[in-house]
Amino acid sequence: MIGAIAEAFSTLPAMNPVLAGGAMVAMLGGKTGMKALRSQQLLEVECARANVIAPNLGLTARLLAASHAAGQLAWGPLGFGVRSVALKAFGLPVTAIARVHVAERIAEAIGIVAVALVALAAGGHVLAAAAIALLGTALLVLRGKQFAIASGWALASSLADVTVLALASHAMHVDVGRVPLVLGFLGISVATCVPITPGGLGVQEAAITLAFATAGIPAPEALGCALAYRCAHLVPLAIVGGPALATSLKFAKRKPVVAA
Repeated sequence: MIGAIAEAFSTLPAMNPVLAGGAMVAMLGGKTGMKALRSQQLLEVECARANVIAPNLGLTARLLAASHAAGQLAWGPLGFGVRSVALKAFGLPVTAIARVHVAERIAEAIGIVAVALVALAAGGHVLAAAAIALLGTALLVLRGKQFAIASGWALASSLADVTVLALASHAMHVDVGRVPLVLGFLGISVATCVPITPGGLGVQEAAITLAFATAGIPAPEALGCALAYRCAHLVPLAIVGGPALATSLKFAKRKPVVAA
């Protein structure tokens, strides 16, 4: 295992810089950008309920980048704490902030399930896919229009994440089929849903390596793809999320503005 890890690290200098850069852009502008649009929908609902002015989309994106930077560079729950402190400064009660976080997780789960549905249908499991899709549609209808829109943005974020993994893999000169890519994305989503290690370190890489093994990709090559996928997150988050994290706590001194 140690030999495979050493071999994977040795392949990083051969990474295609153009494709690696594309993976970083897809992560920041696609995955994180779509999450910001998802969060904005849910924040506007809770801010209207609390009669406070919601943060604009730019600020929502900045706080989300700060949260992801804290989660990836340190530990997942720290990211929630950073956002919670800032949102509380906007006058949102703690219960409303908790509802936003929960709604985000539900919308994100729906996006992940939607990707899994496509994989099931492509694999011939049409009845199972149709049954799950019916349940998901019922949930969206019950939760309302803005939650449905938020779930749509969450699905777009999930598809962007699959794109990040595909670009990172091609940057490492590994041609991965669609099924292993989807399995890798689903494995990451399941393996990192509980923050066991800082930034999902090790857990995320294991999920990608196991998923790619289904396509017969050797462990060192699969692990190299996993490392490139991590770089696609860490580099832009360090450049953009780091400064956002450093300044986000200043919102704790902000006086809440009540909507007219």
